[in-house]
Amino acid sequence: MAKAKAQEIVSIKDERLNIDQIDHYRLSFFIGEGSLEFAVKDLKTKRLLLFERQVCDPSQNILEQLEYIYNDHILIAAGFWNEIQVFKRNPKFALIPNPLFDKTKLYEYVRLNDATDPEEDGYHFKQLDDFGLSYAFGYQEKIKDWFKSHYPKVRLRFSHQGVAYLKYIQQEIKQNAHAALYLNIGSEHAMVCGLNFEKLALYNQFKFKNAEHLVKLTALSCQQFSTDRSKTPLVLTGHKESIEKLKPTLKKYFNMLELGKRPVDLQIHPIFNELESYEYTEILANL
Repeated sequence: MAKAKAQEIVSIKDERLNIDQIDHYRLSFFIGEGSLEFAVKDLKTKRLLLFERQVCDPSQNILEQLEYIYNDHILIAAGFWNEIQVFKRNPKFALIPNPLFDKTKLYEYVRLNDATDPEEDGYHFKQLDDFGLSYAFGYQEKIKDWFKSHYPKVRLRFSHQGVAYLKYIQQEIKQNAHAALYLNIGSEHAMVCGLNFEKLALYNQFKFKNAEHLVKLTALSCQQFSTDRSKTPLVLTGHKESIEKLKPTLKKYFNMLELGKRPVDLQIHPIFNELESYEYTEILANL
């Protein structure tokens, strides 16, 4: 499995990263199909010390991708991290109001939204008490097994990209806004979140074909909780290339368009300013 290759797209390191202090650091993974980001945060100083993004062939086995990075990166293979958290990017999720939530029915919740195989997938949940919701999600159990076998003495936490994005949104809620729409854009996937009077009204993930298709799906999402799109702020985050390409078209239909901001409670060295303030916000909000 170690023969797999990945292409490094972003690699930024604060020189204060000290391998002898790793027991004070948290290592975070965001795993998608064909891409993987990982970051290191000093839990004492709340300082971002490392951020990397790698891409590979989407058809490549995810365990091959993990194994390659583990063997290729001297820090990743360290076994004495304070904590490791893993976020999976996939469409296997469901949001359930807390009064209706039953933790014994995670499979049933997830299968309503996306195909899932209980023989391969494990099911978990996170309670989002500030939103009054529970977030059920699934991912391949072999991913969890891989981390357990490679980091047997490290505390492991597993979650989902939607949980991460909603945590970012919670930090960025527009006070006293009747409605607000948040959109995170990748190369062909998006996460959308709608708030009505600071309450979660909508969360979804979708795949889009082009700018016009993205506008259509975003406008339809807005209609579900806002009566006036022209007065609804649209906050964009995501990959720089996608934002630059798609922003002009979105601007034609959303008058109150703005770019998202970096989480304020994370200490960042100026070296990381090569990342735009609206990039990787859901990652940085969860380090």
